[in-house]
Amino acid sequence: MSALFRRFFDRLPVRTIPSDGQLHLLSDAELAAVRRTHRVAVASAAAMSVVGFLLYFMPVYSAPELFPSVTVSLFGSDVAVPWAETLWGLLLMVIEIYALVLLNLWGVHEIAAATGLLGPHNKAEVAGTLIDIGLENKHRGLLKYGIDPFLGVNPTLLFLVNLLLRLKGWLGSKILRYAVQRLLGRFAVREVLDFAGMPIYMAINAWSTHSVLHEAKVIIMGQKLIEHLCVRLPADLAQSPEDRALLYDTFRFIAVSKRDFHQNHFALTKALIERYAIAVEPNQGSLEDYLARLAAAPERLRRAAVLLIVIGFLLDGQISWRERRRIRELAERGVFRFTAGEVRAMCRDFVRGAGIEALLTRQLAPT
Repeated sequence: MSALFRRFFDRLPVRTIPSDGQLHLLSDAELAAVRRTHRVAVASAAAMSVVGFLLYFMPVYSAPELFPSVTVSLFGSDVAVPWAETLWGLLLMVIEIYALVLLNLWGVHEIAAATGLLGPHNKAEVAGTLIDIGLENKHRGLLKYGIDPFLGVNPTLLFLVNLLLRLKGWLGSKILRYAVQRLLGRFAVREVLDFAGMPIYMAINAWSTHSVLHEAKVIIMGQKLIEHLCVRLPADLAQSPEDRALLYDTFRFIAVSKRDFHQNHFALTKALIERYAIAVEPNQGSLEDYLARLAAAPERLRRAAVLLIVIGFLLDGQISWRERRRIRELAERGVFRFTAGEVRAMCRDFVRGAGIEALLTRQLAPT
């Protein structure tokens, strides 16, 4: 099926939009094009849910003879199994899923073109990365460098959380259906109950597409920000093994604070590990002494590490409650002069394409 997605992506026309060439900064024209694409894609995703419900239920209501069922005996009772209706629903579900994927690919394509990342000259070169974003493929490259974002997390708890996230749409629909049934009682006709879950699925479709396009913009700008950062960081920043070990644990600290794999985190880790020839040591221990080591580090290295932490926190486009707690811990140690509100403001600037030049200048200024 990946071949189908690739053919669809390759056939999308590349619209030329004036670009300033700085992919981590968006001009007014670029920002307007990105927002327009975002609105159209999110609205289309929500509309697909409405169309899907109508295509499923209207034939069932208007031509029930086309959807026969079979009666089976189960635990001594006769149960009607609507096999035809079930197959019809499965077919429509598969079609809707693929339509949503194609919509996401279109949105990612348009955003990449609007920001100047994608053009007729390099479409084949960047297609693989952009398709992965559209397909929401998780990037687990951090494990290559011995960094596990879920260090110390109970595997059973992690499995249960992921399972609940996958079932949230189904659970939401069932809960809403039950609420409507209890509210209307005997007056709740089948049509009302059947369509009770539609707002849930509209919201899920819209949020899913929003998340994909938000991720596309974050990754596109984040990659160029990382390239710019590598140019700005001093070549002699980490000269001793202790300095390099502190930088390596900084990458681990960022990943564990995020509790997630992200392509930008991998790109940041890869770029700086290679730049400073940092030894990768899998199966590292805990990070309990990291903050104490950071506080005791030379000022230039400490300021650079703080810069990496801030950039690492905002590179996925959101600041979680866990990261806000980390910011408070860093401030209490006296090595962090930013509040959670300031970091969130930087994150908003990064996501909307305004850049973080003030942060770079402040942390990399000569001491």
